[in-house]
Amino acid sequence: NLTNTSGVAERSPSWSPDGKWIAYFSDESGEYELHLRDQKAAGEVKKIKLEKSFYYSPNWSPDSKKIAFSDKRLNIWYVDVEKGTPVKVDTLSRGFSLASNWSPDSRWLTYAKPLKSWYNAVYVYSLEDAKSHQLTDGLSDAASPVFDRSGKYLYFTASTDIGPTNGGLDMSTLP
Repeated sequence: NLTNTSGVAERSPSWSPDGKWIAYFSDESGEYELHLRDQKAAGEVKKIKLEKSFYYSPNWSPDSKKIAFSDKRLNIWYVDVEKGTPVKVDTLSRGFSLASNWSPDSRWLTYAKPLKSWYNAVYVYSLEDAKSHQLTDGLSDAASPVFDRSGKYLYFTASTDIGPTNGGLDMSTLP
């Protein structure tokens, strides 16, 4: 038991790639914060204040310096651990998957975002420029983007048969 707390909700632990830290959400203060704890439970817990919300899935960058996560308001965030200030990447209009994935150099986040057409498009967010860029054209439903190990390619699923249903029969390939 790393935290030895009672009466506190601590959720979604995530181990840093370098093996030094465990990130998790805690409501110890009365509102959820992102806590970073030494994996040996030594030293003080680093606490990063967040906006009032419910948070999901802390996802460390490959360099163990940043953490991406999402909230119940369909926002995607990241925080530079050293700076400790959360940065909003984007807000989705609807959806169930708020998963974002890091590039191997930890300079980009990729995610799928719903368009007005109800299709999803693949986006990348540049941490350097603080801007999102739509990569797919929106003519197919694209989802689950991930970078390859070299960072040269971006893989994602795409379905061209999604659309309105007739009589409740849905022939799309969505899960």
